[in-house]
Amino acid sequence: MPARFAHPRTKILLSTLPMLLFLLWPPVQADRPAIWGNLAPGSHPVGFKVFASVDASRTMPLVTGTDGPAEYGPRTVRIYVWYPATAGTGSVLRVGDYAHMAAEDFALISRDAIIEVRGLPLPVPLAKGVEIERQQEILESVGFAMRDAQPDPIRRPLLLVGQGLYYESPLTQFILCEYMASHGYVVATCPLVGTHTRLVNLNVVDLETEVRDLEFILAQARKLEYVDQDELGVIGYDLGGMAGLLLTMRNPDVDAFLSLDAGILSLHFSGLPNNHPSYAADKFRAPWMHMTQARFVPADRTDDASATLFDRKQYADSYLLLFNTISHGSFTSYANFGITAAVPGYWGPISDDGRRISLAIGSYARDFFDAYLKGDRKARDRLSKAPSEFGLDDVITRLERRPTSDTPAPHRDELVQVMIERGMDAAAPVIASARASYPDSLLFDEGVLNWLGYHFLYWWGRKEDAVGVFELNADIHSESGNAYDSLGEAYAALGNHEKALDSYRRSLELNPANANAAQMIERLEASAGPSE
Repeated sequence: MPARFAHPRTKILLSTLPMLLFLLWPPVQADRPAIWGNLAPGSHPVGFKVFASVDASRTMPLVTGTDGPAEYGPRTVRIYVWYPATAGTGSVLRVGDYAHMAAEDFALISRDAIIEVRGLPLPVPLAKGVEIERQQEILESVGFAMRDAQPDPIRRPLLLVGQGLYYESPLTQFILCEYMASHGYVVATCPLVGTHTRLVNLNVVDLETEVRDLEFILAQARKLEYVDQDELGVIGYDLGGMAGLLLTMRNPDVDAFLSLDAGILSLHFSGLPNNHPSYAADKFRAPWMHMTQARFVPADRTDDASATLFDRKQYADSYLLLFNTISHGSFTSYANFGITAAVPGYWGPISDDGRRISLAIGSYARDFFDAYLKGDRKARDRLSKAPSEFGLDDVITRLERRPTSDTPAPHRDELVQVMIERGMDAAAPVIASARASYPDSLLFDEGVLNWLGYHFLYWWGRKEDAVGVFELNADIHSESGNAYDSLGEAYAALGNHEKALDSYRRSLELNPANANAAQMIERLEASAGPSE
């Protein structure tokens, strides 16, 4: 019947149906941990293990207990892993267990210390955010992961998680990690530790260290027999979002990237991550979902000055979810702890319903990775729906989507590798196809081709390939006197003096100050003898 004639009870049911559908989005189970709020575990029991691995390529000062100068040893990275497990083995982790590991990570207690939760040094958000009585209740809360449970041998997609500044412990994101593992992912992370000390600074050096730590745990996690080698996602919160972005830009293996309230949409006041050498927007080619506070992103971004990375991103589907919160901590596990007190340096007084925010983050994150790592069409369809369809428009104020079917132009590094490995004859049709398909894309910098050509010419002894590279360079950069100068040099080395002369003459036309071209023209004309 028309809605205006509906029975009052029917009206109530219709009004609550979107929320009921959203709560049933994941399969609801009876053993949902209370600390998770309304997030429902998937069908997989979750195992957890933590282990230390040594990156011998980097060093850190060692604590020796002496008064002498610091000694250095290899960097030890403590890796946390959540994974789908076989049923029911191992002790279930409490929040206090994660807090205990956090204290170990930052040398607040020794690794072999056994300390009751009441005596633990706690991360600041927990220590200052709630009353002591409430702290005990939170620390005793049971999660979903079982320590050292037997892994399910089926290979699963891998998710790497980057931690944030002031939120350095994996405790910060343990609920999301457990949740994603229950839905069929292996999740790996490590504490955020500075380059030379425990202290992390907001600079390029320490950001690079976090990227390298993520790369290191990627290498270690891929040794696990239950990790799929081909499906890789990255999650980054705060500084970890900057690190995750750089990792995604420089590693084509990343299949999807989720950033949580990270300062990457626009240039951060620190200059990060844009001032990092690995920042290259043209290499950002993975599907991306960015979740952040709505107050940071104006709706009207029509000019270049206000355009964000989301607006400029050229390839792969992208999603921007703007949340109705002013708390950075709402994007962490702390949102589920019922914290309301202000914590200077972390957040002000909190009035948000953190558990509903956590529900939205977890469910959208799962759909995002299910869509792009598992190829789940239903999950991708849900990503196209408005938050209001799930009764979440009070939590997510706006969802923007930038779907794209564009195939990115081959990156110059890929094409250079083809030229090196296959030679210019084999590479020529690949390059010609790329130039025809992407006429507006500058596939090669002049200097890159020039440098490659000289490697072929003098170091690798491949003169024909050198000529091919210099011909390509002169064709792309047809107004460059230097490109024609190099081409003339390659022709001369190959013994083709006529073409060498033509190239040097063209170089001199473009740059009359090119003394080398003038000298080579004179020398080549003299060696050719008098013309008839």
